[in-house]
Amino acid sequence: MQYIIVLPEGTLTSEKRANSITRELYNITTPLAVQEPYQKDGTVFGVLVHPDGVQHALQVDTGYTIPVHPQATLEKLVSLFPELTEQERFNLQSYVLNSNSFPFGHIVPSTTTVRDYQYMLDNGWSLSDEI
Repeated sequence: MQYIIVLPEGTLTSEKRANSITRELYNITTPLAVQEPYQKDGTVFGVLVHPDGVQHALQVDTGYTIPVHPQATLEKLVSLFPELTEQERFNLQSYVLNSNSFPFGHIVPSTTTVRDYQYMLDNGWSLSDEI
């Protein structure tokens, strides 16, 4: 398993941003317009909380293939990455929306560091505290 520590951005806390990212990834597969009530809280990846209660991380698999629903939109997802340039946002949306599916690792921003299990342990993460 791999991990992405999610930093706060603007008014979004690390927790809110991490939960929003995994939720929006789910919405690519099953957009809100077609979700059943039981899918209203669906996510793709788990969110971990650091013992400090402030930092949050996504527990990811960069090889995981995310199916793309024909009605998928990416506006909310890309808005969670204000560090992306307009060209990067355009490229991300074009890539995803022109694919039937894609490996998650193909859309991880170049500014994002994917961490391994040992790094997380060495930096105080309790990996059994998934929320």
